[in-house]
This record gives sequence, C-alpha cells and structure tokens, in this order.
Amino acid sequence: MKLKDGLILREVAGQYVVVPTGKRVQEVMGILYMTKPAAYLWEYMQKNEFEKEDLIQLTLKRYADAAYDQVGQDLDKFLKELAMRGALETEDQIQGSYHVHLPNEKNEKI
Repeated sequence: MKLKDGLILREVAGQYVVVPTGKRVQEVMGILYMTKPAAYLWEYMQKNEFEKEDLIQLTLKRYADAAYDQVGQDLDKFLKELAMRGALETEDQIQGSYHVHLPNEKNEKI
C-alpha cells in the first residue's frame, strides 16, 4: 500500500491534520484529524510503500508498552478509514475508488 500524493500533514494548535491539495481535494473526503502516534506513522507512510505489519512493528518499536493485538486492531480501523476517505492507493482499484482488504474477527475480508 501507499498514500496518495498531494496530502499534507500539519500540526495546527496541537492538533495533527492532513489536508488534500490540488486534484486530491476532489478525491479525498475532507480533512483528516489524527493523533500524535497516527501522525508518526503517516510520516513513514508518505515516504514508503508499506504493509500493516510494517506499521505494527514501527508502533511497537516506538511505544514499548503497546500490545501487538491492540495495535493491530487500531491499525485495521486507521487503514480502513484512510481507504474509505480515498487517501490510500491500493492494487484493488474499482471505478475510481480504492479498497483495502483487512481481516475482521472471523478472518473474513471486509
């Protein structure tokens, strides 16, 4: 996976926001607000292609008290939100929208 270009992360008054620019304004739905840990991952995601496991390992390395299972669940939600908002480029492009297949509790594709 990778992030689309034209998305800019900024810290504004202690809040992290991602704002689409240029042609991405029409493709990405709204401004994305994120936590400091999510902004940390975003910076990595902007520069690299990645898999969920890469993000889990980065998080565990930075936050020693984080639990693998919880980090995985949180990343499922984060990546799903990015996909729904149109911020991710994936291999599964269907009629201009992008889908990320993430396992749910029953190991089924969403």
